[in-house]
Amino acid sequence: MRIVDLSHPITSEMPLWPGTPAPEFSDLHTISRDGFGERWLQLSSHTGTHLDAPAHIVEGAASIDRLPVDAFIGKGVVLDFRDAPNGAITLEALLKFRMQIEQTEFLLFHTGWSRFWGRDEYNRGYPALSAEAAEWLAGAGLKGVGIDAPSFDAGDSEALPVHRCLLGAGLILIENLTALDQLASSFFLLSVLPLNIAGAEACPTRAVGILSSFSQL
Repeated sequence: MRIVDLSHPITSEMPLWPGTPAPEFSDLHTISRDGFGERWLQLSSHTGTHLDAPAHIVEGAASIDRLPVDAFIGKGVVLDFRDAPNGAITLEALLKFRMQIEQTEFLLFHTGWSRFWGRDEYNRGYPALSAEAAEWLAGAGLKGVGIDAPSFDAGDSEALPVHRCLLGAGLILIENLTALDQLASSFFLLSVLPLNIAGAEACPTRAVGILSSFSQL
């Protein structure tokens, strides 16, 4: 078995989507002073590698605590879109992988964009799903989709059509993944378990890909 960490670490100096407040950490107790350590954590639910639940964009839809735990674990596959033309993942390009998509539960888009993590260009010009591709994926029977970029919608989008389409269909979205190049082209087990926070529309996750005999399924 080999386990691949697909998550960026959370720090007070980490890259953030414009307008997202930086995480703040402070000591409530310390070993030297109190005999044990305890920290106060303050951060946005969309910090770093995180997942969006349908409640993020759809009024009255399921929040994280209302989704079954198996919604965050399942058979995954990575598709290589590092050569996506004009920064768009189109339906035509997606249908080339139709066989793999029909056999999986989680689809991860490897765009190579995580190489810009920590640089100004990370939040602009990244590959995004077209509306047509999103509509097709919404009916593909998936549990969720993930990407190694900050969003599934273009950075200048205000309507967020891809989010609305996929979350409206009950999928979860995983953003800011990394190390997708370390996963084989065959299937693997994906875990993106969030904290079970009541009413949460999103949550950071320690996303991992597990390569074992499962990848032969």
